[in-house]
Amino acid sequence: MNRRFVLPCLIALLSALVTGCWDQVQIEERGFVLGVAIDVPRTNEAEKRATKESPGKPKVKERFLVTHQLVIPGGLIAGSQAGDGQNTANEAFLNLTSEGDSLFEVSRELATRTSRAPFYQHLKIIVISEDVARSENGFANAMDFLLRDPDSRRGSKVLISKGPAKSIIEVTPKTEKLPALYINQIGEHIDRNARMLHQVRMGDVHEELLSPFGFVIPRVRAEKNEIKMAGSAVFSNNNQLVGFLGEEETEGLNFLTGNISGGLLKAKVKNDLVVMNIQGTKHTIKQDLRDKQRFVFTIHIECEGILAEAYSLMDFLSKEETKKLERAFAKEIERMCQDTLQKVHKEMKVDVIKLGSHIRQKNYPLWKKIQHDWEDGQRLYEKSEIRVKAKVYLRNIGSINRSELDEGR
Repeated sequence: MNRRFVLPCLIALLSALVTGCWDQVQIEERGFVLGVAIDVPRTNEAEKRATKESPGKPKVKERFLVTHQLVIPGGLIAGSQAGDGQNTANEAFLNLTSEGDSLFEVSRELATRTSRAPFYQHLKIIVISEDVARSENGFANAMDFLLRDPDSRRGSKVLISKGPAKSIIEVTPKTEKLPALYINQIGEHIDRNARMLHQVRMGDVHEELLSPFGFVIPRVRAEKNEIKMAGSAVFSNNNQLVGFLGEEETEGLNFLTGNISGGLLKAKVKNDLVVMNIQGTKHTIKQDLRDKQRFVFTIHIECEGILAEAYSLMDFLSKEETKKLERAFAKEIERMCQDTLQKVHKEMKVDVIKLGSHIRQKNYPLWKKIQHDWEDGQRLYEKSEIRVKAKVYLRNIGSINRSELDEGR
């Protein structure tokens, strides 16, 4: 082959391979999206306008009201002055709300309203309203675009709002300039409060949507200029919201599933309050599957911690008194777990404890036979008996034995 012909072809090929930056976007042209809130539209005015402009447009069953929270870099700079090209209002974020029957459409519609194209690789939180989550396929449809978009982060945290999702990312906290970062950081406090669920990321949601079991997602609600992230939203195995667990019920669920990272535990001894700081837990499940119509599961919970507060006048150095405290705390764990089971097992009838998953891991042949009758069909989950046994170990009583004198001694 002629070298004079090969050499130019090789140069052209290599030039094509090393050509970079053809699709680059300058950083100052990106619209960094930190938070997304998805609601059901409150009125049909936008839908009427769209129908008037395009009468032949196909109609779909549901529409979304989507709020994007974008960063204004100038607002992050303290003391910015007028005329220096920075944000004179000192606001670090901008919330843009659009409506449509497709989240992809809403994302592209933002190009008509802002000079910066939405960029999702720094997305921190996704808040979906209760109304969207309760509608048939609403939750899955709301997540579809974000799961498919290659720019979205699988680590973005997903929350369910009690009330409008938009109100969550519209809070103006005094400690942070960006509401989305404020909400994101609250979710990391699970080692301090057992009434919070572990963070559920977008990748986790994808797995749950493909799973045959129900699941839970952290609940959040707006309160004036702050939010409260406690409690949980319960989804059935058809990916539809069926209800909420309260804060104490969520704490019971965390004990049942072994997802306690820390927090406190209160109990009553001699009609007085005692409080334990949880240092660690251990969780095991024993199953008796001999009777198909009445499986028996025994959940064993071991918890250890230190005495954090005590209003009861006791000799905490006494081994007998310590055992009395441990029994009181164990009884309280069992009570909370039974309250949670009453809700998820007897009322909602959703296996968020993942007992079915435990059967699948330990006895897969049996699971293959009963999987369609677990939560549906014969409803074997509902017919099962779930027992809870708790044991508590107090490792320390703190720096003092008493804070006041017991006059009866």
